[in-house]
Amino acid sequence: MLKMTISFILTSYDIHPYLPQCLRSLAAVARSGDEVIVVDDGSTDGSAEMIASGLADFGFNPGVSLQPVCLGTNTMGGVGIPANIGLSMASRDIVFFVDGDDWIIPEGFNRARAQMTLTPADILVANYRVFDETGQTSSRPADAARWHRLIHKGAIETLRLQALSLIGVPWRKFYRRSFLLEQGLRFPEGDFFYEDNPFHWAVCLAAGSIRFLDTAICQHRVNRPGQTMGESGMALAAFFTHFETISRMLHPNNAEHHLLAVSWLLENMAWHCDRLSPDALYPYAVRAAATLSAIPGPLWSRAMERSGHLHPVWTAAERLRRGDISGQVASWEHARLHRRLAQVETHLAGIAETTKGSLARLRGQDAADRFAAIKATFGKPV
Repeated sequence: MLKMTISFILTSYDIHPYLPQCLRSLAAVARSGDEVIVVDDGSTDGSAEMIASGLADFGFNPGVSLQPVCLGTNTMGGVGIPANIGLSMASRDIVFFVDGDDWIIPEGFNRARAQMTLTPADILVANYRVFDETGQTSSRPADAARWHRLIHKGAIETLRLQALSLIGVPWRKFYRRSFLLEQGLRFPEGDFFYEDNPFHWAVCLAAGSIRFLDTAICQHRVNRPGQTMGESGMALAAFFTHFETISRMLHPNNAEHHLLAVSWLLENMAWHCDRLSPDALYPYAVRAAATLSAIPGPLWSRAMERSGHLHPVWTAAERLRRGDISGQVASWEHARLHRRLAQVETHLAGIAETTKGSLARLRGQDAADRFAAIKATFGKPV
């Protein structure tokens, strides 16, 4: 079997409590000839020190090249600059990105590695699990149901559309490094987050071969303190910038790609609407209106026809597209109030149920005490 080596690129920023688990899982799958590039983006919690001097303590094979990089100062935006530094340093056949607060599932990862070795492709897209730090539970990702409809062999355009329809995180993919170099593919750099989205689109649009494997290769941690995915403010407006970037990548005559891009934007807006903080509602609406109003009318109509425009996000998007920013902000505030009232109602119902049980116990105890008193009275000798 052809030996295929991997450049693991791990990015880190203030994740000291989670980094050891990640590194141990990485040591379990890295083989002789691989390289592990760990780029710390100016951590202040001890992560940088662990990376600078302690990588060898996590049980890596002696044949694995360990390359720590500590930037010293946090760069602007999210993972873009650290990931690109890792890409510039990578020298092996395959590139695999690792979030420093996640951990690899060895069985799934090794299976995906074997498939990439046997049937090489520009990218291999695998599955993953979502680990909720709050509840300490593991579940399937939001796009899990789409895997049942995927075909694994077919025209490249069909495979491309399938890849674009999946959640675009980089740590679920194996990338052929020569493909990334030939196409000049890198993360966008700027004062924004979620830059893995335009990278995902650029990679899928350029790929000449794509493979899929419905096997979980890592556990992705969510709901930890300080995580970008927990963002509720204007950082979410980066999706509009990314949509505009993605739209510029697309061929003007490829209606299917443009429709998919609009659907991608609206799916993310649906996710945003339930989490926006009160102070972010108005500026987010202004940014959304600017992007949505620029979408050509025929494309918008076709996107609505395809989706059935029954999801509440379509109502919000239509209103913002018309420029009714104040009306939509008021609608969001009203919906937020209803959610809050529902939470209060649920909480009060719980209190009532608890109180009901407590009262029943108190009444029972009172009746027992009275019976005991009567018994004691009548049990006394006359």
